[in-house]
Amino acid sequence: MKIKNDNFYAYLLILPFLVFFLSFLIYPFGKLFYMSFFDWNLMAVAINPDNAEFIGFENYIYLLAGEGVYYDFTVFLTPIKICLLFLIIATIYIFHKNEILKHNVGLKFFFIFALIVYFMNGIKPTEDAYWEDDLFWKTVRNTIILAFYSAYGVTFIAIIIAIATNKKGVTFTIIRTMFWATGGVGVVGLSLVFSQLFGGYGSLFNNALEAFGYDPYPFTQKTIAGRFVIIFATIWWTIGLPIILFIAALQQIPDERYEAARIDGASNSQMFWYITLPGVSRIFLLVSVLQIIAHLQIFAQSQLLTGGGPNNNSRTLVQLIYEYSFRDMRMGSGAAVSVVLFLIIGFFTFLQFRLFRENE
Repeated sequence: MKIKNDNFYAYLLILPFLVFFLSFLIYPFGKLFYMSFFDWNLMAVAINPDNAEFIGFENYIYLLAGEGVYYDFTVFLTPIKICLLFLIIATIYIFHKNEILKHNVGLKFFFIFALIVYFMNGIKPTEDAYWEDDLFWKTVRNTIILAFYSAYGVTFIAIIIAIATNKKGVTFTIIRTMFWATGGVGVVGLSLVFSQLFGGYGSLFNNALEAFGYDPYPFTQKTIAGRFVIIFATIWWTIGLPIILFIAALQQIPDERYEAARIDGASNSQMFWYITLPGVSRIFLLVSVLQIIAHLQIFAQSQLLTGGGPNNNSRTLVQLIYEYSFRDMRMGSGAAVSVVLFLIIGFFTFLQFRLFRENE
C-alpha cells in the first residue's frame, strides 16, 4: 500500500511538468507537422478553418525539388583554400597522433563540422539551374555556416576566458560578471548596438576609418563582412553561460594533477592538452551541442543587422520560416521549413552523442 501511495505522489509531483511539456512542446510540434501537409493560408484559415486544403507532401516537394547542381572542385585550387585544407588535416593528424582527440568527442565533431563547411563551398548551381524554391537551399547553407562559426567561436573563446579568469580575487569576479552580463541584453538592443558600431555611414568604425583618411566601408552590405558582424554580435551575446560552465568544470579538476605534472617537468601547453582539455571534455561536448542547437536558430541578428542580405547571403532558416508564415501568410510552407530545421538540428545532435557513446 505504501508503494502505491509513493507512486501516486510521484506522478502528482511530475504532473505540472507533464502538462507543460505536452501543452507547450509536444502539441505545438504535432500541430506544426500536421500543418506542413496543408495549403494553410494564415488569414483564410483564421476566418474559416475549412479553408485549409490537404496537399500531402507538396510543401516539401516545393522546398526540395529542382535540378542543376554540380560540384566544382576548382574552387579549392586557390592558395588560401589549399592552405586551409592542409591546416585542418595537419591539425587532425597531430591531435590524433598525440591522443588529444581520444577523450574529447566535442573536438572530434568540431573537425567533422569544419570539413562539412569547407566542402560545402564546392556545391554550385549550373547555368540553367532551376529550383521551385530558390531561397531554401541558400538559407540552409547560410544557417550552417553561421552556426559553425558562431557556435565554435563561443566555445573556444569561452574556454580561453574561463582558464584566464579561473582565479580567486575581486578583479576576476568582476571580469566574470561582466562577461555573464552580456546575456542580459535583449536581442533588439544587441542589434542596435552593433548597427551603431558596424552600420553604414556614421557608425563608430566608419567614423574611425574616415578619421584615418579611409573611405567608409559598408560592413552590413557585404557578404563576408555582414556574416562577420552577425557572428561577432552572437558570440558577444551568448558567451556568458559557456564561461560559467567551463569555470565550473575547471574547478572540478584536482590541483594534485597539475602539481604532479609540474614535478614531472610538463610545460603549460602540455598540461592544457593532457589535463585541462580532457578534464573539461564533457562540458566541451555539452557547450558545443547547446551552442549548435541555439545558433542553428539564429534569426533576430540577421533580420535586424543585415536584413538577410546582401543577395540573401545572410538569410537564415528561421528568418525564412518567419517570412513564409507571417509575411506571405503561407503557414504550411513555414511549417515544412520548420520540420526540416528540426531534422537538421536532430542530425547534428544525434551525431555528436553517437560519437560520445562510441568513445565511452
